[in-house]
Amino acid sequence: MAYATIQDLLDIDPTITEYGVLDFDAELAKSETEVNRLLSIRWFPSYHKNRTDIRYSDLAVLMDTTKLDPTQWTKATCYHALAFHIAPKLTKHEADPDRFRMMMDYFEKRFEDEFDLCLREGVRYDANDDNVFQDVEKTADVFLRLRR
Repeated sequence: MAYATIQDLLDIDPTITEYGVLDFDAELAKSETEVNRLLSIRWFPSYHKNRTDIRYSDLAVLMDTTKLDPTQWTKATCYHALAFHIAPKLTKHEADPDRFRMMMDYFEKRFEDEFDLCLREGVRYDANDDNVFQDVEKTADVFLRLRR
């Protein structure tokens, strides 16, 4: 299941199809891949470390993206697509910022905020493959202690 659809994108910016481009599936797919990449860098190493006995650690374990809850990453994927793929295609890239350059900056900030909130809330990761996201499978990135 994809993290976001064109309808999710239209919920965030209803005017995005008024600029001549009607299909943003490729941009949403790129953003989904990049959200997964960020998760595998920012979240999964600490998740794996906390779930694994260090004596039996397998350093080659990679995050399984099919175990993530796609609904948790809908907004982040839309913000990422708008900031890094859609608005850059629409801007003129001139010295004076136009509407799309301001959109890029705005949605980049929104993406970082949303991604951070999702990490702090807890990533829903179906570790036991039962297709149910339980509270015990939700791993927050906030432990209220100093980490080194």
